Amino acid sequence: IPMGVLSCVKYLMFIFNVLVFAGGTCLSGVGVWVAVDPAGFQDIVASKAVLSAGAYLLLAAGIALSLLGFLGCCGALRRSRPLLLAFFILVSLTTLILQIRPELFLSELRRSYCGDEDAEVFSTAWNTLMITFSCCGVLGPEDFGNGSRFQELHPGTPWPQACCTRDGLLPVGELRGWEQCRERSPGYIHEQVGPHGHPPCPTASQARADGIFAMFFAFCLYYNFD
Repeated sequence: IPMGVLSCVKYLMFIFNVLVFAGGTCLSGVGVWVAVDPAGFQDIVASKAVLSAGAYLLLAAGIALSLLGFLGCCGALRRSRPLLLAFFILVSLTTLILQIRPELFLSELRRSYCGDEDAEVFSTAWNTLMITFSCCGVLGPEDFGNGSRFQELHPGTPWPQACCTRDGLLPVGELRGWEQCRERSPGYIHEQVGPHGHPPCPTASQARADGIFAMFFAFCLYYNFD
């Protein structure tokens, strides 16, 4: 690769990973804040297991992203092949994990999710995900419709309260209005992304695209650094 192109790839790699590192640091900070903030979050988290789990989920995701960003930045700037190789391997593993088809998550959600108040680990994890990322199900609120375990336990309830918007800067406050949420009133449900209502929870497609982008740049730099 010509030196000019290699230099461009190097700095693009650096900028990309600075953003990843910054995002990871912010997530970690939010996770710590939700867990220990003296202004009130500590009491909320201590009383609700789902919020406590959400805080640690944010913290773990933030640390993982920060580590990836650090490896990518240092590998590019220091022209370090071992760091670039470690970065490539970690991103490859993450990308492979994200190849799991959404239908598998949907099938398990419909079969095992029990509701907002259920203390079972699977339901608590899904509640944490939906509250933290302001989303609803794998593909949308219809995931909780007829034939799902949720509908068997809560007939007539369209979706769990975890799908509804909440007061406060972070999505950990009280519900803005359950009845309005049930009716899909604007401002009481998660922002719409199309004709079907609530947005689904984060999908792997964008993450896979970013991962492939990062792997390509790491591959180019690894094989052109001495």
